[in-house]
Amino acid sequence: MAGYRLTAEPGYRFLWAAHALLDLAPGARTGIADGAPVRPYPDGGDRWTPCAWPSGLDRIGPDDGTAVGAVVDTRQVSVHDGTAVLRQAVEAGDQPVSVALWRNLGGFPEHGPYPSVGVEPVLGRVFGLAAAGEGDAAVVPAGGVVRWRLTVTAHTMTDVPNNQKGTRTWSC
Repeated sequence: MAGYRLTAEPGYRFLWAAHALLDLAPGARTGIADGAPVRPYPDGGDRWTPCAWPSGLDRIGPDDGTAVGAVVDTRQVSVHDGTAVLRQAVEAGDQPVSVALWRNLGGFPEHGPYPSVGVEPVLGRVFGLAAAGEGDAAVVPAGGVVRWRLTVTAHTMTDVPNNQKGTRTWSC
């Protein structure tokens, strides 16, 4: 567990993310409560289309030439890779929190693509502050201090559940 504190002028808007880039095997999956609101950004920009978790975003691999970023309205996520499980959670009082996913299965960059997966607890609900609408960014309150906590745990299971096998693409 790590505790964070930001001191700034009241009203200051910001985003914060814990960038966990993971080397995952094909068939790994991300666990988030079904039905959580999702903002996928399929064009790599500021446009997103609302949908609900999982929308196929829970499965990792095999490489299929796609890349998508998404922000999920949840405070916790688990990543299951074989028998290994990584859990992350962010708590920030009244601040907006989410989990950002970067699922690059060889679709980025255009020249020389490579696979990479990011699972990132976030203060805020967007990738960039310029795209933040009302309630999408963390805001320093009147007291001038924001506090939040990131909890990361890891463990192994004795068997791989059947629902971790197989792959599918995403769609909203």
